[in-house]
Amino acid sequence: MDLVAADKISDTTNAVNSNISATISSIDISDLSRLFIPTVSASHEFILSNIRDSNNSTVGNEHQYDNESPKWCTILSVDCECHLSYQFYAYEERLLLGLITLPIIMFGLCANITSIRIFTHRFMFSSSINWYLAILSSSDTLILFSAFFVLSLPRLGEYAKTWSATRFSYWVAPYMYGLMTLAQTISVWMTTGMSVHRYIGVCLPFKTSTLLKTARVRIFILSLLGFSLLFNITRFFEVRVVNNCFRSNINAFIPVLVPSNLRLNQTYRLIFFGWAYTILMFVLPFTLLIILNSQVLLAIRRSNRLHRRQSMVPDESLKQAERKERQISIMLIAIVLVFLSCNTLAFVVNILENVGYDNALYVSLVTYNNFLVMVNASCNITIYMLFSDKYRLLLRHYMTCHWSRDGELLLTTNTA
Repeated sequence: MDLVAADKISDTTNAVNSNISATISSIDISDLSRLFIPTVSASHEFILSNIRDSNNSTVGNEHQYDNESPKWCTILSVDCECHLSYQFYAYEERLLLGLITLPIIMFGLCANITSIRIFTHRFMFSSSINWYLAILSSSDTLILFSAFFVLSLPRLGEYAKTWSATRFSYWVAPYMYGLMTLAQTISVWMTTGMSVHRYIGVCLPFKTSTLLKTARVRIFILSLLGFSLLFNITRFFEVRVVNNCFRSNINAFIPVLVPSNLRLNQTYRLIFFGWAYTILMFVLPFTLLIILNSQVLLAIRRSNRLHRRQSMVPDESLKQAERKERQISIMLIAIVLVFLSCNTLAFVVNILENVGYDNALYVSLVTYNNFLVMVNASCNITIYMLFSDKYRLLLRHYMTCHWSRDGELLLTTNTA
């Protein structure tokens, strides 16, 4: 689930020189950015120093970086003698994460910013479920914004031979990487929190007035945001720029990215990546999402069967209210299903990484996983438009008569 923000400090670099390399053991920046899962081999997200040879394969510590580099160079080397050549991304990465992803990111940014405005409109913000959706749209915006600099811009710069773009993306990578992981955690737990909220409303109706009080919902949401920040605060200190080296094969200066001492610490890696990340970003939220939404779906089916058996025709206003509640529940289930579909591959890659599985297939899966995470961050607007009448009305309002008084009057009339 990690937007891998640096090409890799690879797992294949395990048996190293007694001095410097022993600290690296299995450092792929697949770990380094779990939003779009990390990878070890030749096609990771962001190049953390040049760790690929001329055939675009991972170079272990026992190898030099290229034909011109001294043999004493390692993936932690800061000296520009070890970074003489720029190592190119694989064609598949340039195509998928560069060219194809760019319009998806642009669409997603526009869609999510529009959704933020709609869900914070006074006609929508009165419903606490829309608070989750507004924050989810905000976190998806941050995912796409940071992913552009970490995933798309360096590949686009390489494709267009605009090395200033690639250089800039490397300079901002440590900050965008931290922002990316933070946004992904918010997205995961806001989706989970929304499912908990809906489960209480549908399956525990007699406790709704107590558990879903406005003050309690606010505290719950703020707690999720606080947890996300605390969980990811160290991610801003895992990667650093250590030099700006001239690459002779492209005739341009490109920064050198290396992992920090924190990122290399074995205890930190074991606790954070081996256990905490897997449990808190995959196992726990996935389990809750599946169980809670299954219960909500069963409750909706029971309600539909009950209404069909009743001989009395319910009041029209009651029918509309029930229809609206069903639509909201189905919309939230659809959001969760899309989320699970786009992030299941991340779970699989996380497992493969933890068991030390690393080959060309794994590298390819990482690339497609990163792509799916960005698709997920861009597509929720289609679900909102499909299931929410009020969302469609507000969207039409903003696309046509945005600031006019007539438009506001029309909106008030239609939502009365």
